[in-house]
Amino acid sequence: MHLKSLTSPRKGKRNSIARGVDGHAVANHDEASSPVNKRVRLATADATSGSETRGSAPRVKLLLSTKKTKAKTAGNTVPTEVDPKQVPFGGRLTESDADISTCIPTVSDRARFKKARMQAEKVSAASTPDINPEDAGNGDFSLLNDEVFYAPAEPKIKSIYFGTREINTWYSAPYPEEYNGQSHIYICEYCFKYMKSQYVAGRHKTKCPLRHPPGDEIYRDGNISVFEIYCQNLCLLAKMFLDHKTLYYDVEPFLFYILTENDERGCHFVGYFSKEKRSSANYNLSCIVTMPISQRKGYGGLLIEFSYLLSRKEGRTGSPEKPLSDLGLVTYRRYWRRTVLRALHEWSGEQVSIEEVSQLTCMTPDDIIHTLHLLDMLKKNAHGDYVIRYPAALINSFIEAVNAKNMATVKPDLLRWTPLLFKAPMVTVAEEPTTPDTPVVANTDANELEGEGEESHKDIEDPPSGNKEETA
Repeated sequence: MHLKSLTSPRKGKRNSIARGVDGHAVANHDEASSPVNKRVRLATADATSGSETRGSAPRVKLLLSTKKTKAKTAGNTVPTEVDPKQVPFGGRLTESDADISTCIPTVSDRARFKKARMQAEKVSAASTPDINPEDAGNGDFSLLNDEVFYAPAEPKIKSIYFGTREINTWYSAPYPEEYNGQSHIYICEYCFKYMKSQYVAGRHKTKCPLRHPPGDEIYRDGNISVFEIYCQNLCLLAKMFLDHKTLYYDVEPFLFYILTENDERGCHFVGYFSKEKRSSANYNLSCIVTMPISQRKGYGGLLIEFSYLLSRKEGRTGSPEKPLSDLGLVTYRRYWRRTVLRALHEWSGEQVSIEEVSQLTCMTPDDIIHTLHLLDMLKKNAHGDYVIRYPAALINSFIEAVNAKNMATVKPDLLRWTPLLFKAPMVTVAEEPTTPDTPVVANTDANELEGEGEESHKDIEDPPSGNKEETA
């Protein structure tokens, strides 16, 4: 071990004196033949030589190094360990692989990029047609090319592993960026948590305590249940199969009703619909989704029927939020046709009105009129009034065919649900004293409405052709 002396060195040389184990001073070699100087100084005065004076031997300090440098011993070079924090990529890559100097764009690279961008802009400008805003304002849209201005966004996440199934997605969903970079993700079928890897999904499956959606079960009929929940992850899942859905994160104003199929392993997600807690337009449904693996089983109509059951429980009519998607419109028209024809089939009176059909089905009059118009049952009589005219035999055969399919229907007596009650704000109105000169006039709006309702109920004799004719 090399020892450095504290005495003043001679010119060109540095003497170092060390004290051996026997207490005698030992002279070391000169600087040219000595190892590298040490940096940490430790006093090495011998404890047994305390009787020695300063004149007998100078005090020396031992210099040790804290840095791991190369030490030369007997002509051999010993490589020292390097701190992994100071090595790029923690030492996992070789020096050649960790070299990123070739990835830095040079001046020539920037010049080529600028040239290519200018060429691309010229090509894009030549292929884009010139559109006159005045022509577009006059209704001339012949120059608008959909392929030039926009293209349908392909989903970044191609498929999802939902439970034991792999399902291809239809549209893009606003998942976080680290998930959108994956070609597929894993989603828990009970709590709807999304994960990136199969390993994480397996760990979550062993730890997730749920075997049903995280909410209250409000309906059960055999192996079918409906849960009322609040869930943000459900909106992200639904966006993969809905094109017009725009609400993902603000779920506070909505309620979600999930339809499940039950077995010994748990309650498996089939579809859901959402509705606003307080809708100013009396919408009883805002969004409806049925998973692709559960379609063509009648579950879409079951969810729609359940939404109207909730409207009946609330004591009002309801309608879905517009506009509807393509599949939603087809499903609603099928349900409306079946419901209106069943109401006409079960009606026992001689005449029926649109308002009475609305009370039976909880459908709005606009939806009933739209359905009757599609069925070509709205006709004008000799007096110029619209009446409902339909062949009774054809409706009977249609109802028999529907009953033969044995489709799942909602049973109102199995519902365990109470509507949300909102406290009305307290509004105080100052009363104005009435004077004899100011007569009190009663509100006649209600009387006028009742008069309009009475005019809509007119007796129409049944036509001799066998078709039933009802008042619209």
